[in-house]
Amino acid sequence: MEKKSLIKFLGVGIFFVFYSIIFAQGNSAANFLNDIFCIQVVTPAKNPVTGECKEFPTPCDVPPGWVKVEKCFGSVITIPSEEKRVPTCKEYFWYDEKNLNCQGPKTFCGFFMYKGLYVFEKKEVCEKSLLENPKFIEKKKTEIKKEMQERDQISFEEFEKIGGKISFLPGVVELGNERINLEQEKKFIAKVGESTLEILLSQDKLKLKEGDRISEVEGTLSIEDGKLFLEGKEIKLTPDLLIEKLNIQNLLNLEMKLKLEGENPVYWIRFTQENKVLGIFPLKIQREMEVVAQTQEVKKLRESKKPLFQFWFFKF
Repeated sequence: MEKKSLIKFLGVGIFFVFYSIIFAQGNSAANFLNDIFCIQVVTPAKNPVTGECKEFPTPCDVPPGWVKVEKCFGSVITIPSEEKRVPTCKEYFWYDEKNLNCQGPKTFCGFFMYKGLYVFEKKEVCEKSLLENPKFIEKKKTEIKKEMQERDQISFEEFEKIGGKISFLPGVVELGNERINLEQEKKFIAKVGESTLEILLSQDKLKLKEGDRISEVEGTLSIEDGKLFLEGKEIKLTPDLLIEKLNIQNLLNLEMKLKLEGENPVYWIRFTQENKVLGIFPLKIQREMEVVAQTQEVKKLRESKKPLFQFWFFKF
């Protein structure tokens, strides 16, 4: 009991001594406590040597030797704390998981990043990143599938946004690894090189059209990176270009088919050409040929001609 009483007595004594010091020192002790706890109070202070006066964010920020004052008069320099400094702002192009389209430029300031936000200094870099984003690709595939089911005519602009290979078979479109069955006839419009092509798709036929020229297609027709393929072999000779290169005049009853002959994609064509014998008597010739489709130069594999004789009776 004597030990506990002694401890209490010493504790009370220390408290009274400390209290007496604070009471005796007045403002000096208060300043001492403020310095210890560093409360967030703007504190004006003056340099007694130069006369310079500044405002500091806390009492602890006042340099040694400076005198704290109630207020700075005249030209005042305010030293902001880290929390009150103006954040850095910059313009970016951006997209996030809720807005899968490149937007901007938009001004972002301070700590603006959040999960799923992507920012870019250049628009083209933003667009490139978007095309590689799995969620964007999945979103576009869903939109394209819906468009194919609801519309009879589909532009390739939406396909080009997700890249990759698009393949066609009668009644079927293959988009990446996904197979989409179509019950109604569809028309797909695509730009291949300088040519605008139409791919006509029905349940039992696949056709390639350019202008007024229509070619049936045997096998899988694909478009990838703006190029046309048959069974993986590139096609450089389009239907209109083929007829132009052959320089056929007075062409009638054209039949055309794109198919694979061995390792070569070829056009098989048959048509009737009308000529005149001695410049007076009409003579029709049926021509049939196969032309390699992998080059823009005409390379015939075979050709045959068959005269179609006509007898004319004249009445005088």
